[in-house]
Amino acid sequence: MRFAASIPFGRASLVCALLLAIAGCKRASEAEMRTMLAEWVPLGDTVAFEATRGCAAGLFDVVDGRIASRMRVATSVQEAAMVLRGNAAVAIDDTSLTPDAAMLELMQADRSAGMTMRMAGLEGRVCMDSDVQGAFAAALVNPRAVLLVGHDRRILALMDVDAGLLIAAMGAK
Repeated sequence: MRFAASIPFGRASLVCALLLAIAGCKRASEAEMRTMLAEWVPLGDTVAFEATRGCAAGLFDVVDGRIASRMRVATSVQEAAMVLRGNAAVAIDDTSLTPDAAMLELMQADRSAGMTMRMAGLEGRVCMDSDVQGAFAAALVNPRAVLLVGHDRRILALMDVDAGLLIAAMGAK
């Protein structure tokens, strides 16, 4: 009798363990993404966040347009490519280029880093609702927006100072 009573409990435990494992397979939690991004820029409130196994996307208010002192700032794509080769994160702040154009130039300067960032943006869009997609699209073509990339963490972020927003995307690991 005792053995038979433990079987349903064992199955229930297995089901619970599987559900916890599935829930834990998200690309990143909101807290993890905020921690990464807070190293780059001062963040305000989370406006939106979504994550699945293959992507994560977040929309955050920015406190101001400052970039953290520990974040390398490059004023050209060539300079950014050198920083990324060392696996450091970098902000590309070149007002002569939109973030979209900077990503294209980055693919030419360093194909690996450029493709990683392009894929982070493309795969991350799956986790974006229409508001986040709209903010992402607007920032991509705004020459005043800053492109922030973390090649080692496979994260791409756009800081749109005009809108006071930071849009971040992560693709599959």
